[in-house]
Amino acid sequence: MVPLMETERLTLRDHRLEDFPAHAAMWSDERTLRHFSGTRRSEEEIWLRFLRNQGQWQLMGSGMWALEDKASGAYAGTVGFIHAKRVMDIPFRDEPEIGWVIAPDFHGKGFAREAVAEILSWGDVHLEASQSWCMINPANLASRKVAAAAGYREVGRALYKDAVMLTFLRSRPS
Repeated sequence: MVPLMETERLTLRDHRLEDFPAHAAMWSDERTLRHFSGTRRSEEEIWLRFLRNQGQWQLMGSGMWALEDKASGAYAGTVGFIHAKRVMDIPFRDEPEIGWVIAPDFHGKGFAREAVAEILSWGDVHLEASQSWCMINPANLASRKVAAAAGYREVGRALYKDAVMLTFLRSRPS
């Protein structure tokens, strides 16, 4: 059900059980946490988020792809569209939310831009929504650049779990 896609350097594929240790390590690394809540998640919380990947595809027809570095075969992160039902006071909360997390050992290689561009091409064809959104920690300059390069424009700030987040929208090209 998860479409297999490839870019020059990445394979975008379904998450596999054997990805979980690398996925958990990514979500436990300080280099990842500083861009999110800064709070460590328990193994149980990470596991439930990992399982969410399968459920989103089954129920919504979209979800997160695992990123695999073609050169090494290593799990390099995750990217996709989710419907998280976030408790946020924004009018587009129920639209598809794009998200990406790159494993820290792969930071600075342009993998996020490459993966986001690929899934936006897929989303422009397969998602029914006319727009998608994302939220980014104001201090995460790298993700802000990825969002801008992908055509997302900042539309405001919103509170999420007691933290101020920047919100961005992108309309599907006509």
